[in-house]
Amino acid sequence: MNAIETEGLTKIYGNDVVAVDSVNLMVERGSAFGLLGPIGAGKSTIINMLTNFIKPTAGTITILDFDVPSQFYNVQERIGYLPERPGFYTDISAERNLMYFASLSGLREDKQEKVKNVLSIVGLEGKEDLPVRAYPLGARKRLGIAAAMLNNPELLILDEPSTGLDLQGMQDITALVRELNVKNVTMFLASHNVKEVADICDTVGVIKSGRIMMTSSTKQFLADLRGGTSQLEVELAQISDAVIQAIKSVEGVESIECEKLSVILKARPGINEDVNDAIVKAGGRIRSLRESPSLEEGYIRMTGEGGS
Repeated sequence: MNAIETEGLTKIYGNDVVAVDSVNLMVERGSAFGLLGPIGAGKSTIINMLTNFIKPTAGTITILDFDVPSQFYNVQERIGYLPERPGFYTDISAERNLMYFASLSGLREDKQEKVKNVLSIVGLEGKEDLPVRAYPLGARKRLGIAAAMLNNPELLILDEPSTGLDLQGMQDITALVRELNVKNVTMFLASHNVKEVADICDTVGVIKSGRIMMTSSTKQFLADLRGGTSQLEVELAQISDAVIQAIKSVEGVESIECEKLSVILKARPGINEDVNDAIVKAGGRIRSLRESPSLEEGYIRMTGEGGS
């Protein structure tokens, strides 16, 4: 069964601006679906139609077996939504914000207990009394996820969850979202960050100029990005025969070239962790390791985008 189905979903704004063009999507229940595309590709417009903020020009939407928009009142209690920049009352505490949102949503269970629980899930336990203005962006994103989880959603819709965060913040949010998906919450994640989608989602849909270019499993998507063979560039603190033999022994290594302290090898995509382990076990020390093409390079080559 599917959590989301769209057929011919289209949104045309005034002056014949086509934001979304005949999009067909199927998101299985319990899965994590990533809608990947550059800023302005139509991702947020699709989310705004899924969440009933705007009406489609044409096409149909079914969420959890209910028609949107006509049966959205049956949907809204079953979904959670994290906008790109979640809004809060910044002068009051995180806990009071969530208590207010819980009251608005008509939460039937013990509100205080539920708020305490979701704050713990997102890692904000002990910080609930701080005014939201004291929260950095990463903490506000976590608080936004907590707000989206108040109603125990079957489906969680996330719009650019890591935008604006530093590397550590991105990693923290990615780990949190991945953990929520393990709890049988279906994910619909829209992002322009190819690594974020690859790390979280099991299915990827690539959108460009309002049209879906392709949909596939994440495993196949990554294989298509990098082609059959990739190049791994390793810079070592020292090179020894033991280290070279260890690299050659890794399954999938096709050829290897050595120059001073650098090793370049042709190998299957995604082999970097196996090579890293082999070098360390052989007593080598790695200064840097880079797989080429990177996810971003492969994505740009696939879509013909000069950036996101």
